[in-house]
Amino acid sequence: MVRYARGGLPWLAPGIAFLLLIDLFPLAYAVVISLYSWWLVRPSETHLIGLGNYVGLVTDPQVAHDTAVSAVFMAGAVSLELVAGLFLAVVFAQRARVFDLVRPVILLPLFITPVVSGTMWRLMFHPDLGIVNYYLRRIGIAGPPWLSDPGLAMVALILLDAWRTIPFMFLVLHAGIVSQPHEFFEAAMVDGAGAWQTFWHITLPLLRYIMVVAVLIRAMDAFREFDIFYVLTSGGPGTATETIQMLNYRIFGFGRVGLASALSTLTLVLVAAMSLALLRLLARERAA
Repeated sequence: MVRYARGGLPWLAPGIAFLLLIDLFPLAYAVVISLYSWWLVRPSETHLIGLGNYVGLVTDPQVAHDTAVSAVFMAGAVSLELVAGLFLAVVFAQRARVFDLVRPVILLPLFITPVVSGTMWRLMFHPDLGIVNYYLRRIGIAGPPWLSDPGLAMVALILLDAWRTIPFMFLVLHAGIVSQPHEFFEAAMVDGAGAWQTFWHITLPLLRYIMVVAVLIRAMDAFREFDIFYVLTSGGPGTATETIQMLNYRIFGFGRVGLASALSTLTLVLVAAMSLALLRLLARERAA
């Protein structure tokens, strides 16, 4: 066994070297920088302060606010994407020729870059010229200032992110549904189970692990989202939609390299803790 392991090392060496060079070395360098008070405007005053940057960030109310904004956005966006993606996956799992024509259309938002999507939706949510308020006025509803109201701005961001990434959730869950064994569904049909009973007791339990993986991937991405926030609201109105990534961008823009690196490291720790919690939950359900 040891001989086979040693024989495979030369084949793994390029991948390990690439991982160390591209991923782990920059991460370690960022952690080292986070221990310094480093301001690009005054590089001569750079000095080691240990955990000083981390202490300042943990006690900063703006960091707590932006972390809460990121968490609210993540929870709202991922929940909407999961429900909509699951609904579409179940519907398109039915055998109908029309679905083969519509399926590629559903996937189109995946191919549009976040900056283009944000610019497009910013025009759509314009209070006077936007198409959203235009159709609201057609049915007698006064169009609200979507991007000027803190609550509505978050709703607009969640809708934009859902529009972009529901196709991903649909694609993953649809693949999970069509790959499920047909024997279970045939047995349920013989036993007289209805469509809802079949979905609740067979389809959903078999999709559980795939759903957790899809939610994990989307939650990590949503918590680190930056592009659509920057284009659609720029963190406004005020700092109502400023996420932890936008705060990090602002800190780095001021030249505070050490502080920005510390915030990046804290973000990594938060995402890793969230991922570990989901994986432990999955392992606990599997053991049960």
